[in-house]
Order: sequence, then C-alpha cells, then structure tokens
Amino acid sequence: MQLISINAVEAQQFSLSFREYSYRFRLLDRGKAGVFLDVYQGINPVLTGLLCLDRVRIIRSAYVRFPGDFMFVDQEGFDNPSYTGFNNRFLLYFLEEDADDKIGL
Repeated sequence: MQLISINAVEAQQFSLSFREYSYRFRLLDRGKAGVFLDVYQGINPVLTGLLCLDRVRIIRSAYVRFPGDFMFVDQEGFDNPSYTGFNNRFLLYFLEEDADDKIGL
C-alpha cells in the first residue's frame, strides 16, 4: 500500500511506474457528479471515466492487467472524495494486487 500525493485542485495529472510500464493518471472533480479517474499507458487509454468512491477500489478490472488498484479513504467519515479535501481529508492509496480491502476501516 502506498499513499499517492495529489493536489487540492479540480483537475490534475500524475504519472507512476509499475514494473516496466509507465502510466499517466488524470483526476477530475465534476462537482455533484463526482470525482473521476482516467488511466493511460503512455498515450493509450487503459480505462477512462472511473468514478471514485470512498473505500471502493477504483479500477476493479482484472482483465486490463493493471498491477494493482487505487482507493480513496475519507479520514473524517464516509463521504465520497472532493478535490477540496485531496491529500488531507481524502487520501488516495495505491494497493498492490494482493492488498487487503480493509484499508481505512
């Protein structure tokens, strides 16, 4: 499990490398619609428009062969993430493939 540092802004991108692959991620807060994550390998989209909820794995798709998953955890309750609390109230974790789902409970 690894804490991913993100900024408290409505739209942002960050990159991470897993195994021999480099991935680019885009987080976008669409207000009442929620926070969404896009995943790219290089310039190729892997998954887009993934809704981010509190304590719910985001990728959840074994068929894409992504080496793990992400999860937001609300530090003050059980609300879904909002950019105003990124990296403070709403922490983003990378979970290795065999990580325990009980993170943050």
